[in-house]
Amino acid sequence: MKIKKCKLLLVDDEPRFIDSLESILNHFNYTCLKAYNGADALEMLDKHTFEIALIDVGLPDMSGCDIVKVINTKYSATTVIMLTGNNTVETAVKAMKHGAYDFLSKPLDHELLLKTLEKAERHSRLKQDLQTSEQRFQVLSNVAWECIVIHRNGKIIEANKQLEKILGYTSEDLARGVTLEQIIADSTSDEASKLIMCGIEGSCTAYAIKKDGTEIPIEAKSRSITYLDKKRRVCVIRDISERVIAEEEKLALQNKLASASKLNALGLMAGSIAHDLNNILSGIVSYPDLLLLQMSKSDKYYRQIQKIQEAGKRAAAVVSDLVTITRGKEQPKTAENPNEIVLRYLNSLEHCERLATYSNVTVQTRLEKNILHTCCSPPHIHKLLLNLIGNALEAIQEGGTINVCTENCLFSHPLQSNSDNEVGTDHVKLVVSDNGPGINHTDAEHIFDPFYTTKMMGKSGSGLGLSIVWNIVQEHNGWVELKDNKPGAVFEIYLPATKDETCAITTSPQKTLKKGDGETILIIDDQAEQNQILEESLSKLGYQTHSVTSGEKGLEFLKSQPVDLILLDMIMGDGLNGRETLEVIREDNPKQKTIIISGYAKRDEIEKTRALGVSFFLEKPITISNLSNSIRSSLTGDN
Repeated sequence: MKIKKCKLLLVDDEPRFIDSLESILNHFNYTCLKAYNGADALEMLDKHTFEIALIDVGLPDMSGCDIVKVINTKYSATTVIMLTGNNTVETAVKAMKHGAYDFLSKPLDHELLLKTLEKAERHSRLKQDLQTSEQRFQVLSNVAWECIVIHRNGKIIEANKQLEKILGYTSEDLARGVTLEQIIADSTSDEASKLIMCGIEGSCTAYAIKKDGTEIPIEAKSRSITYLDKKRRVCVIRDISERVIAEEEKLALQNKLASASKLNALGLMAGSIAHDLNNILSGIVSYPDLLLLQMSKSDKYYRQIQKIQEAGKRAAAVVSDLVTITRGKEQPKTAENPNEIVLRYLNSLEHCERLATYSNVTVQTRLEKNILHTCCSPPHIHKLLLNLIGNALEAIQEGGTINVCTENCLFSHPLQSNSDNEVGTDHVKLVVSDNGPGINHTDAEHIFDPFYTTKMMGKSGSGLGLSIVWNIVQEHNGWVELKDNKPGAVFEIYLPATKDETCAITTSPQKTLKKGDGETILIIDDQAEQNQILEESLSKLGYQTHSVTSGEKGLEFLKSQPVDLILLDMIMGDGLNGRETLEVIREDNPKQKTIIISGYAKRDEIEKTRALGVSFFLEKPITISNLSNSIRSSLTGDN
């Protein structure tokens, strides 16, 4: 079989010569196309790809040198060999300066022609490989997310386009001599700077200065390389601004989660303390009452016993607050207008008496007219306002302003949101702010902790006020944020809004046990105790049960007796696992109803088992109600 050689373009204005040349080249398996002038040659170059072009120097409509210039500019993959007469050798040499590979003099020596074509073909392939390699390098270099910089002692020699996209430095800037020292910020550690500048292999985080002067966090990887036969260094720079922001947001959310968990734990602890303290305080409050009833005010110890009673009552008030923060009991809730609750509180005798103590403080309101209702406990919202406004009064004391605002908004609960792009649901926003000294960062981290207070010890408050606020908000499935008003503090309360006139009381669904009708169930589990528990439970539900402790024993049992349903453990000891056992069962009975039970299984094993058509996958430990419902659904075909 003859090997097909490369494709040639023959350009000459002498038909007899070009036809003869075509015949010779076809004999040696070259594919040839002919053009008798320059215009035809350029048209063919547009339509076809040629490895080699043999072009006569003198053409009727243009010089062969002009065609060489076009090929060198637009069709660089084509190798040019000039054809010249005795009087045009100088012109052929000129063409070679424009990019021609070689020239041949007429009349042609066929042996020399074939050798020249072979060398030109190798040259053409090498050139194509080089162009392909360069294109691949350019593509890989420019589609990378990172800046790739090749430098010598900090002076940048080469860089991809990402240097301009990320840091703003253009090729003109590089030509003027931009260095890595100008790009790496002074805030970068000495160790990171050394790694980047010296090409020490490794990675680090640092800061880079963009052309416009802004500073961004980066991750840099560096190493020494050989570039154009010389030792150079390469540095890969990645902008990690988005990652840093995401990590900061993640850390903030983790802190919120940790704070919420801590406060929940403290609430449970407070509930236990409150229970014990109430038993103790009942004697401290009640017995003084009995004693005082039997004494006159002139008695020697009347005043001292009265003080004991007052101390007991103050302690009982603290316990009452402790009970509030336990959130152990569902409080009755009604659909309320938040504006009305705010106005009722501000007009209350309790607030007016407290405000009279701070005569130079002004309380202002900005309440949205068409505020949505919220499902809440009015006494608890009253308590919330009492604590927030009370704290604000004590913080500003003289000549300050407290603002109470309400508005409708969309809000995504930080502990319940499933998506970063979640728009949120309808909420009522209640804001209490002041222009006092504010709350410093250290205090802000603990401000909702029980017994944590920024007030002077013993002067006022028990340290439970803001903890009560936090727990009331949690009890209402809301969220509270503390923000710095500079000066002053801002407490933002988010409560779920409702358009209903009454609040639906959330109750746990009644779990019912679905009983069987004498169906036979085979339990295959390597734990005998597990089998015993399941057998006893299912027997009480009205099923006939059998159990075995391996896949092999299960297969033997099924040979002697069919069953309506199999409860099959996924992972068992030596021998067949659940998936392997089910594969064998399916060979004999493709429609056998099966429920898989597993405490742990690898994902690929689950997918393989799922492909076998099981009814349900149940995770251990299993509740009887869940098991009974799954069995009934499987047997009746409702799964």
